[in-house]
Amino acid sequence: MATELFHSDNYCVFTFAATAHALKAEKVLKNRNADFLVIPTLREISTSCGLSVKLSPDNLNRYFQDLVENRVAVEGVYRIAKEGKKNLVTKIDLS
Repeated sequence: MATELFHSDNYCVFTFAATAHALKAEKVLKNRNADFLVIPTLREISTSCGLSVKLSPDNLNRYFQDLVENRVAVEGVYRIAKEGKKNLVTKIDLS
């Protein structure tokens, strides 16, 4: 499944204020055997932390809950859709 996610043009990302938060998210999700990738944060979103977690929209709510329950500070949640070479970014409010 990670291969499908790697090549996906329609996905979601969690962003973080610090690299430490992104690394903690990676640890939590690995312990859950989650299907995700750690990727560089898209410049259309932020220039703060350089890492984001890429995931399928189908897993968005479940993985977000896992991170919240483990006190991982998620800065933002976004849906990404590629249109040609452009990334169309939509902020999602899960609170």
